[in-house]
Amino acid sequence: QPEAYIARTDTFIEKDSAVNDEIERLRLSSMGALLSRQDTIIVASVSCIYGLGSPEDYEGMMLPVNVGQQMSRETLLTKLVDML
Repeated sequence: QPEAYIARTDTFIEKDSAVNDEIERLRLSSMGALLSRQDTIIVASVSCIYGLGSPEDYEGMMLPVNVGQQMSRETLLTKLVDML
């Protein structure tokens, strides 16, 4: 939770960074799995992985897939393996 001040009761609520710590742990764990395992796929918003490295590095690891796009299983697997 963010810092907050409730004027009516003159109460100050301190920031709780436990959630941020957990998110950071998950981000780093995900990146570690992505780099060290061959059976990992990460589905995340850009903000979840932003700041973890060079955008150029990630650009080479992107495979855009759009709703309604048709692709055979073999083609998908080939494209994923080619990114390794």
